[in-house]
Amino acid sequence: MNTKLQKLALAVFVFAASVQAKAQGYIVPNGVTYLGFGGLGGYETHVLQNPTNGNYTGFLLSPQSQTTFSFSVFLDEGVRVFQVSSNDPISLQPILANAYTELTYPNTYVFANGSTFYLGLYTGNTYPQNGIYNDPLFGWGEFVNNNGAIQMLNSALEYGGGGIYAGTQNITPVVPEPSTFWLLTLGILFLGWRTIRRN
Repeated sequence: MNTKLQKLALAVFVFAASVQAKAQGYIVPNGVTYLGFGGLGGYETHVLQNPTNGNYTGFLLSPQSQTTFSFSVFLDEGVRVFQVSSNDPISLQPILANAYTELTYPNTYVFANGSTFYLGLYTGNTYPQNGIYNDPLFGWGEFVNNNGAIQMLNSALEYGGGGIYAGTQNITPVVPEPSTFWLLTLGILFLGWRTIRRN
């Protein structure tokens, strides 16, 4: 292979790798914060909706009995909350496919005493259009019903990626659109190849 063509291939590879790296996302420190039973009449969880300025939103699980809780969201753009299992992907595709039961106001939900459960979280820093945030954060919380008191055991929130797997810190990478990533890469490769051939 021509040395110039090898250098071009390496440059395109480095470009592609750098774009992919930016699409991996990162775990937001303290992205999901449990506040316990608060003045709003329920067990309160805050979810960071904009890591750049610290804005957050949240939801409440308000006890109706020892095992039933009503659900509500508060603050600004809100957070969409889903019943999920460990290792379920919290990402846009299953959310749009209605793969998980979404908690909605003012409905009540049963969480058995002593049982742990996972809630998938989806929010962003702008009001959602048709339920979709344009700058999304995906996360999860592991909770337990301890004799009628909801407690959070663990959580994670990711930003800049394509989602996260419940119960883990494994981020789903963003798959770039072919029109914006691969076509650009192929265009650079083609132009470089033409330049090398002329020389």
